Amino acid sequence: MFNGFSLAQRARVKTVTTDLNTYYSSVAERLFPNIINRFHIIKMINQAFNHERIKKMKLIAKPSVEHNLFKCHWRLFLLDSTQLDNEHPRYRRQLKYLMADAQIVSEALELSEELLLSHNIIHKLLRAIICNDILTLACCLRAFKQSFKQVSVQKARWTKKHGGTYPKNIKNIDNNRLIQTLNTLTTDKNLAHVLNATNPKFAKYSNGPIEGINRKIKLLRRLSFGMPNFTNMKKLIILWLDFKSKKKNSKKIALIS
Repeated sequence: MFNGFSLAQRARVKTVTTDLNTYYSSVAERLFPNIINRFHIIKMINQAFNHERIKKMKLIAKPSVEHNLFKCHWRLFLLDSTQLDNEHPRYRRQLKYLMADAQIVSEALELSEELLLSHNIIHKLLRAIICNDILTLACCLRAFKQSFKQVSVQKARWTKKHGGTYPKNIKNIDNNRLIQTLNTLTTDKNLAHVLNATNPKFAKYSNGPIEGINRKIKLLRRLSFGMPNFTNMKKLIILWLDFKSKKKNSKKIALIS
């Protein structure tokens, strides 16, 4: 479809925002000058940390306070330290204790050094992306890439000497979702595009709003148990997306499907 436009017209496109799907980026590279992604980078990093948190949580017997620290307050782990309340403890029903947000995160991370390291890494990356600090992000990703190359060399030496059965420490690296995600972000093909996401010139571009709209539409379809009539579905989507009025004191509309 885009081949129908001339190269001069396509050159007027300043950015193309995609996820890290190889097919999307390869097609866009042939047609448009710039590729950046921002929303999907943050999404991938958060999902990788959540995967490691859940893996740690499953190793803890339930019901227990330690298990509930990881399960019931997972959103707090994704917040920056500046966003965590440290001065107003509240009673936590699942923990049966008065605790502030920052205290919950601190006590949970004390249970796992590996998770603590992962938590520090993701927030350093997220802070760099949100603050458009391209130098910090580049240093972090390139340092990881260098470390991962050293691990790959060690794996090759081990395989040559002992065969394909790796020791436990190397297996843990291979099974770590955050390491897998960072390895994807730092490939030769993706690294330049990832760094573009923190370029202040492209900071305002994101497909996050589109992803949010798509998720709302999928949720609406589930709540409606399907929508065979496209016209009715279109009207309901329009109503739901314009659900909140700009006036602060406006009443909410209840949609009945």
